[in-house]
Amino acid sequence: MLQIDIRPYASDAIEDAMRLAQTKALNSYSFSDIMNFLNYAWTDIYQRIAQMDAGYYSVTVRLTQRLTVLPPHVKNAIVVYSAQSPVGHDRRVYRASGMNDLQAFGTYHLSGHDLWCPDAERRRVWLNYVPTQHLLFFTHKNRDPQIITDPTLQTTEQSFTYNLWNLQHRVNNRWVLEHRNQNLSEPERVNDITDIINREEDDWEIVYISCDFPYIFVTYRHRFSNEYLSGFYKDILRNGEFTEYNPFAFTGRNSNVEYVRTSWNDKTGLGVTIRDHNDGGRIKTLGWTPDTVLNYPTPDAYRLLVARLADKFSALNESEVMGVQKELVEATYAFDNFLRKDKASWSRITNVNDLTPGDIL
Repeated sequence: MLQIDIRPYASDAIEDAMRLAQTKALNSYSFSDIMNFLNYAWTDIYQRIAQMDAGYYSVTVRLTQRLTVLPPHVKNAIVVYSAQSPVGHDRRVYRASGMNDLQAFGTYHLSGHDLWCPDAERRRVWLNYVPTQHLLFFTHKNRDPQIITDPTLQTTEQSFTYNLWNLQHRVNNRWVLEHRNQNLSEPERVNDITDIINREEDDWEIVYISCDFPYIFVTYRHRFSNEYLSGFYKDILRNGEFTEYNPFAFTGRNSNVEYVRTSWNDKTGLGVTIRDHNDGGRIKTLGWTPDTVLNYPTPDAYRLLVARLADKFSALNESEVMGVQKELVEATYAFDNFLRKDKASWSRITNVNDLTPGDIL
């Protein structure tokens, strides 16, 4: 039997929602508006999943100091407990302390980003928390890109100025960022980023590179397959994380695109010109942001996201589409039914107080 792994993308959700809401044109809303609607709906669904079953997204870390300053990406603390290991060992669940028992055994106190737990320095104490949800992005105009026929707009353009740095390709096949202040010493003036952007060991060679701070846009070409891989690095001097640019991945094929011109604009979402090698090498202009894969724990979450977006679109158009309200009710029921996954037992309350002689009497 043929089975296909269909991966929905953010642009799929937007298109499905507009079809359900009977919205004919993407131009009815700005890129920033759609980005907000998409992420507001996703945030509500993410929080609902985390409230009902934190296990889908929660992370466990060990506390090693009495006072731990939590990073901004910690959205909610689920439970603080002591155990030999997070897996396979009994847990002593800690309770929240008040102002008069901050030093009490088996307690913690959370205020803002500060987590106070006096047992952390003498016992194995763990924090289970839910991180902040990732932002969803979609490639603007990836369903109807503008075809560039003007030869003057088809020429390759590159910039090698990266804020206070200049990107240089040196003769020893090294890529460096050199500071414009020539009075700095050599270690302060030059940052070698070759190990970050170079992929020649995997047979990928750089055929396009351009800077538009804080991004560096890069296109790689495989030596043997001649396939193109495009994407960008953000804040390359701090993390060097590569984000793949996949505007046409919703078709089920690799986005075999090569950058021609690159820039970014958070308001319009537009800014890049690419050569689409899956479409005869035609030059197209479209959005610069990637198209996020919606890797939900269940298809019911995607269905609810589409229904929530469609409800928002129809409300903005001041129209009442019967199909939207019906789908919203049905999608909410299917989603809530999925979250009640454990039907083999009663719901239980975690007891954080140990047995006392009074309980025995």
